[in-house]
Amino acid sequence: MTSLQRRFKRAVVCAATTAVALVTAMAPTVSAAPAHVARAAAKAQPTTVCGSRFPQYSDGRWTYTEARFCLGTDGSQVWPVLEFSECQYYWGAAWYYANAKYPCRFDFTYTVTRDGQDILDGSSSNSGGPGGVVEGNSTGCAGPGNYTLRARYVLSGPYWDDTQINSGYRTYNLDLPCG
Repeated sequence: MTSLQRRFKRAVVCAATTAVALVTAMAPTVSAAPAHVARAAAKAQPTTVCGSRFPQYSDGRWTYTEARFCLGTDGSQVWPVLEFSECQYYWGAAWYYANAKYPCRFDFTYTVTRDGQDILDGSSSNSGGPGGVVEGNSTGCAGPGNYTLRARYVLSGPYWDDTQINSGYRTYNLDLPCG
C-alpha cells in the first residue's frame, strides 16, 4: 500500500469516526419513564357505522338524492352523520348535479340513545353538492355496543327552493366500538 493510499484510508476512517461521534452526541437519550407515569395512548382512528343507503325524490320528481344515516366514533366521542350523494335537480328535460350556484341544503335532525337513555339530541345544517356529509354534535361514548340513531333530513334545493325532500324519521340500531 502506498503512502498516498494509507493517508486516504486514514482520512476516510477519521471522517467516519467523527460522523459516528457527532450522530451519537446529537441523538436524544432514552430513559425509562417511572412506572407511575402513564403514557398517552394514540387516538383511535375514527370509525363510521351506517345504515342502508336510500334514494329519494321530491314531490313531482324535481329533485333527487341518495343518503344514509351513520354514527361516527373515535373511541371516546360519538356523533351522528348524514352522508349524501347524487344530489340533482331536473330542469329542461335533463338532470343536473348540485353545484356552488345551486347547492343542496340539508337540515339534519337526530337523537342518539344507548340502553333507552338519550345521550344526544340535536340538529345541524350544511350545504354542498352533489355529495358530502352533515355532521351533528358529539358527546362522550357510553361504552361499546348497540346505539340507536333516530334521524331525518329535509333537503331544499338544488335549484328548486319550493320543492323539498323530507326523509321522514328513520331508526337504526348500530353497533359501535365506543369507549
